[in-house]
Amino acid sequence: MSEIEICPCGSNQPYTRCCQPVLEDHSRATTAEILMRSRYTAFVKKHDKHLLGSWHTRTRPKSLNHEDFPVVWLGMEIHACENGTAEDTVGSVDFTTRYIEGGQLSMLREKSEFLKEENLWYYLRGEADIKKNKLEQNKPCPCGSGKKFKRCCLNS
Repeated sequence: MSEIEICPCGSNQPYTRCCQPVLEDHSRATTAEILMRSRYTAFVKKHDKHLLGSWHTRTRPKSLNHEDFPVVWLGMEIHACENGTAEDTVGSVDFTTRYIEGGQLSMLREKSEFLKEENLWYYLRGEADIKKNKLEQNKPCPCGSGKKFKRCCLNS
């Protein structure tokens, strides 16, 4: 029997019932929070089609480059949502993500703004605060594997 993959977005739901359908069909993001969760999952899975397609045209980059800035995503926590329901046309999501980049443990706290146009939610922009801490190679890896950092995510 295969193990069920839990969605990276922090919902504790199976990926196949949580963010995967939204990554395949942007219109399934019926709220700003659902779109935020799917975008985080898309970063984890390097799903550029969903990231760029759900980014508002006014602020969307031409492309994304995951290779020059490799990241190991460790999790996301949603703190609050303001508006962003199926009936709204604007909303915001306040969240924190944890990740490892360049041997540093980083925490990004962001309040993201979303717009709904033609019945689709789009990420517009966010105000972020990033905190970084140097990781020691012989300390436990912050991903929770139980391995030392140098034998785990440092090599990812």
